[in-house]
Amino acid sequence: MEKLCGFVAPSGVKAYFFTGERYIRYDVEADGADEGYPLAIADQWPGLFEADIDAALPWSDGSVFFFRGDQCLAYDIENGVVLDGPRPIAEMWPGLFDLGIDAAILWGSGNAYFFSGEEYQVFDGASGKIDPEARPIAGDWPGAFPRIDTALWWPSGNPYVFSGSEYARLDPEDGSVAEGFPRPVEEDWRGLPIGPVAGDVPEPAGPAGSARSVRDFFPEFSAPLEGRVPYLYQDVKGLVTTGVGNLVDSPEEAAALPFVHAATGRPATRAEIEAEWHRIKNEPGLAKKGHLAAKAIHTLELPDAAIDELVRKRFDVNEARMSAFFPGWADWPADARLGAHSIAWTGSFFPTRWPGFTAAANAGRWEEAAAQSHLREDGNPGIAPRNRANLRLFRNAAAVVARGLDRSRIYYPAAL
Repeated sequence: MEKLCGFVAPSGVKAYFFTGERYIRYDVEADGADEGYPLAIADQWPGLFEADIDAALPWSDGSVFFFRGDQCLAYDIENGVVLDGPRPIAEMWPGLFDLGIDAAILWGSGNAYFFSGEEYQVFDGASGKIDPEARPIAGDWPGAFPRIDTALWWPSGNPYVFSGSEYARLDPEDGSVAEGFPRPVEEDWRGLPIGPVAGDVPEPAGPAGSARSVRDFFPEFSAPLEGRVPYLYQDVKGLVTTGVGNLVDSPEEAAALPFVHAATGRPATRAEIEAEWHRIKNEPGLAKKGHLAAKAIHTLELPDAAIDELVRKRFDVNEARMSAFFPGWADWPADARLGAHSIAWTGSFFPTRWPGFTAAANAGRWEEAAAQSHLREDGNPGIAPRNRANLRLFRNAAAVVARGLDRSRIYYPAAL
């Protein structure tokens, strides 16, 4: 099931659930989706993010805050207008997770809770401030999901949290999971999961064909997740990196690349490249500051063509290994192959260390593979967008098989 974002309207009569580029309106009293839904967000919500809304938070003044990535906007749902934004979360909610949140809920006490990855933060309603301390969900919410996709305060006074294909009702006093939960979303929430807009089959993103179509699309897919950086920098683990998340954590690896002087375009010598590598590697604090910190001190850069070649070479190595490892690799839906490459891009070859994913993928159980595709986010909040992308890719693969669509086509970033 795709990631949900939901909230109850300030009136308490209707709730709204968003997935991808579509949404449903949910009648609280009738306990089900209204007729005529799903609809496209872009057609009904002027100025709102048109797809992939991460979280929504109805506020005490009747407005609703919507979050996507590191951006936030305030919306008047009664009049269908944007009140503020989109602006960076760091500007609108100082002290909150500034790279993005997964879910938010305004508790009956007046406090708001924001969830990101496996952590959460609290907005104190009395002081009007965010507590900057991020706490583990598992430690403070007894029995709750370790990761939360969406959270709602229902008009009955019961809070609900959703994760994947399950949901749970929480005790409004202590936040513990009520007896008998979690339960399947599909059994209890009529209209969820959200299907496609009537008659809507997204246009494929990639050309028909084999692994090469995935190969051609992969740089476009990866750049928003990894960035495209022409200079050397430290990743969150302190490893020297360049390009589209390409590790070059030795001076010899760096010296083998065709760096040029940023100011003049003159090819750098081996000694100059190795000196730059050592300077970046030994600069204190770079790993915690992101790649832009290295931008201010770098002198050498890789040309675009060299970055493209780096990506292609690493992709081809991963392609050969996965083709040899997975017996049915060539018959996988293209979105599934793209998802596997996405996982492989984050580190060493993964299938032997992911038995649950491997078993599901070999059996063509793509919904199960989606559930097994989660990468650890500890200490690296930038992994969260990749996890969301991977989830969509494998769920798309399940839809391709179920609906008999063309397996050779890439449907991402659309959600089937």
